[in-house]
Amino acid sequence: MPTSIKKPPKQPDKSRRYRGSSGDQRRNERYEQLLGAGLSVIGGQGYAAASVRSICAEAGLTERYFYESFANREALLAEVYKTQTRFLKDRMLAAFEKSERNSAAFARAGLQAFFDTLHQNPDVARLLLFEILGVSDTIDLLYYEAMEEFAVLIRTLTQSLGLADISGVPNQDMIYAGLVGAVLQIARRWALTDYREPVSSVVESSLFLFIAANNYAANSA
Repeated sequence: MPTSIKKPPKQPDKSRRYRGSSGDQRRNERYEQLLGAGLSVIGGQGYAAASVRSICAEAGLTERYFYESFANREALLAEVYKTQTRFLKDRMLAAFEKSERNSAAFARAGLQAFFDTLHQNPDVARLLLFEILGVSDTIDLLYYEAMEEFAVLIRTLTQSLGLADISGVPNQDMIYAGLVGAVLQIARRWALTDYREPVSSVVESSLFLFIAANNYAANSA
């Protein structure tokens, strides 16, 4: 009789699918749920009041899934902040690309996107303007790195397009950092007054700073 050949046992699927989703996919979905819940809770109640329990309740997940993705609340805060700064930067870049190629129109487009985003997303505004400050040295460093990135972005775009040449002015990095800081302070004041001023008003107030810097550079050349 011919020797029967045994088929090798089936190897288990390492991704272990459940209801059509792999384990990695479900982990990614839980991660995104926690990011969204973190923004909602921190933006609505403040970071100090945002517990792991309240964030998980908002996400509809048990607490063990929180620690699957994050070591602690601060780690979640950092990821939520980085996600929302990327979102804001993308909105501004899209506005820059559509704007007219002159200094005032270019700056106005970016400022409009910035203030529109804050006005339309109050949770994002509270996170970016207030809740990120004073949490820890690590989070403070993350905040200052993000502000530096925005300053570098504005400098690179304006100079590459020849829209604002302040090459003859000393300490250009300080000037761009100061412009970003001034716009943030205008945004904080606006938020604290419950967005009483129309978006167009705060855009024009901020634009004045950029025009003044540009005019000063032109007159100093």
